[in-house]
Amino acid sequence: MKLQKQIAFLFTILSLALSCTRYAVITEEKFRKQTANIAPNVYLTTFSDVNSEYPPVLLLDPVLVNKKSLYLGDHHGLIGVLSGNGFSVWLLHFETYPGLDLKDIGEKLIPQAVSQIQKVSGKKEYILGGISLGGQAVLQYIKSKKDPSISKAFFLGTGMDYKYNDSFLDDMKKEKRLGTDVSNSCKNKDSFCSRFISLDEDNPTTLYLYQTLWNFLPGLEENPKTWTEFEAMDFPTLFVAGKIDNVATTESIHPVYRRKRGFTQFYEAGRDNGGSIDYDHISLFAHEDAPSDIYQKIADWLSKKKGD
Repeated sequence: MKLQKQIAFLFTILSLALSCTRYAVITEEKFRKQTANIAPNVYLTTFSDVNSEYPPVLLLDPVLVNKKSLYLGDHHGLIGVLSGNGFSVWLLHFETYPGLDLKDIGEKLIPQAVSQIQKVSGKKEYILGGISLGGQAVLQYIKSKKDPSISKAFFLGTGMDYKYNDSFLDDMKKEKRLGTDVSNSCKNKDSFCSRFISLDEDNPTTLYLYQTLWNFLPGLEENPKTWTEFEAMDFPTLFVAGKIDNVATTESIHPVYRRKRGFTQFYEAGRDNGGSIDYDHISLFAHEDAPSDIYQKIADWLSKKKGD
């Protein structure tokens, strides 16, 4: 009986160990040291594990969300978790945001980053990670290049197909918010901002600069036919949506998920799927439980080999 209890205890400890969130500590100083300026206002930061058994992961600046949320915090964000799980992570990002063109980023800047990553890592295959609005630039890259070297892709909080009634973009247009300075109204949490933005009191810098926030939205692709080339490619793809995300809604993601060829998976982050909360857009990146609720699941999915 005693031996059985000991075995049961060991299995419990092993189970807990395997379920724990694994992450690497990343500091602001380390981030700066690993960052290279590869073009005017274009930076590439490496969080490299030279002995990684996996293809390198390229992430793109989320644009609407402060990029620091990807590597700072209690569990050091998505990048910290991916790094802690043995992935070599690279982040393509920007210092200033006015004037960015998502199509140009996808067609011109991402290919440059991919080429450099392949050269440094010595690996041809790579993983693409689309985060928030940056995910649409990743989609533009996939659409234009159709690169067979893409091993896998995942999208976290990226809206894709906005052709449905009362969508985020529809409401933006009705209230004439596109391209305007809404800094005062957002600070006062008016009806528009309260519907689409969750201002996390514990981390108010997570949402990017109010005065430039909406200037990117006119470039959002909303035609469902836009991503036909992406949907026709058969590399494995993971789609992650927040259950109560009003910016990148499940309605804007699920149609593309259903049409995508190859092995695909859709995960809605919320209490129904074991999450500690129902996630909105900002909490996908700012909530203290996101590393264990979401990021570790992404890392586990990326680490699976074909046939697993």
